[in-house]
Amino acid sequence: MRNTKRRLEAVSLYDHTGIEKHLKQMAEKGWMIEEISSLGWIYRRGEPKHGHFSVTYYPKASEFDPEPTEGQRMYQEFTAHSGWQFICSSAQMQVFYTEQEDPTPIETDPVTQVENIHKAAKKNHLLAYFLYLAIGVLNGVLFVSRLLGDPVGTLASYSQLFTGVVWSLLLLLSLSELTKYFLWYRKAKKAAERGEFTDTPNNKRMQMFILWTVVLCFAYWIINVMTVGSVMTRWVSILVYGYIIALFLMVNGVKQLLKRRKVSKGTNLTITLIVDFVLAFAMMGAITFGTLWASRNGFFDRDAETYEYHGSTFIHYQDQLPLTVEDMLNVEYDGYVRQRRSEESLFLGMLEANQWSRFDDEEGRIHPGLDYTVALIKAPFLYEMCKERLIGEKDESADSSVPEGFKRVYRSIDPAPWGAVEAYQLAYQDTGALERYLLCYEDRIVEISFDWEPTEQHKAIVGEKLGGR
Repeated sequence: MRNTKRRLEAVSLYDHTGIEKHLKQMAEKGWMIEEISSLGWIYRRGEPKHGHFSVTYYPKASEFDPEPTEGQRMYQEFTAHSGWQFICSSAQMQVFYTEQEDPTPIETDPVTQVENIHKAAKKNHLLAYFLYLAIGVLNGVLFVSRLLGDPVGTLASYSQLFTGVVWSLLLLLSLSELTKYFLWYRKAKKAAERGEFTDTPNNKRMQMFILWTVVLCFAYWIINVMTVGSVMTRWVSILVYGYIIALFLMVNGVKQLLKRRKVSKGTNLTITLIVDFVLAFAMMGAITFGTLWASRNGFFDRDAETYEYHGSTFIHYQDQLPLTVEDMLNVEYDGYVRQRRSEESLFLGMLEANQWSRFDDEEGRIHPGLDYTVALIKAPFLYEMCKERLIGEKDESADSSVPEGFKRVYRSIDPAPWGAVEAYQLAYQDTGALERYLLCYEDRIVEISFDWEPTEQHKAIVGEKLGGR
């Protein structure tokens, strides 16, 4: 049976009312708080206790202090005289415990209490959440920008949706924490002037909601990475999350080591920030350049054949494609490269497929190629948006920068040969039609480009292979 327990508590560090209540409940279950750190709250097993906790704030303290300051020691000695035992601290937050049935409160002046909480909050809680708010807004704007620029690709990407949800939740959490704090602070100041104490607000429900939503989204993301993600995606995901965890542990380790060596607060802070910056830059640089090198040298496609062309290494992909040139034409050629890329989310699925001859095969260039994209619309309300967006990506009808008569436009054609609901062919107003088509089926939209003019039979094969019939 373990005698210690480590927990990540969903609390706001200024919420002394909620923390005191929580620590009392834990102590009554036989778990006494022993340490509060960035790696969790540590409790030690013992006999159930029914005493009282008091959480106070010493604004001059810092998490980089090598040991309690002279002011803190005097404060702890003062509280000891009134029966309060110092238990632990976390930066400006100090935790005290007493078994007296009706103890004298440590905080006797509500004005001083509110001022100390606010000064302490400005040094960590508020600073952190204003930073989170800025990061959430920045990444929220970037996500919306990607969504507006490429809604189909963004909504089909489980990775982009995951990060978009996480940044949105961070923004929501920041707004919730800051709003609750400042509403409390305004109310508490007025009450303090009347000599009244005001309990701090508890935001645990919001924190737990966001925590479990992130956990569920992360689980969904992991499942997708492992089931539909490419080998490169899996490796990069492992490296990036390993980097985040390792960076956090190493930086925290440096900070704790310097504290044990009794290094001054200012020196500790400076060295920790430098180590954080250097490690972050070096590790992310190593991941980036390592991924590029591994990709160029076929590490993520170990079973694939590679070839050299003009000093560069290319992969001879042989992916399974739902539709190939050979399905429509009598072609016997072993030099085809077949590449498939796909992503899928709760809303959309995207499949991109390409078939072309190897770059180093001059004779192979006479053989026709094939390119197509299939957008699977799982959410029917997105269908029209996807269709308009995919048409708008190629159609220049509304582009005033291209002179009339020279625009590239989609022209409606007979969908029956394709087995589609609607069909369009891309054409230049001056030079005529291209062998590039956009086909609308019930739950998917197909963009396909041929190196030849497809026959009625070829169109029927496309509908059979890609139309979901």
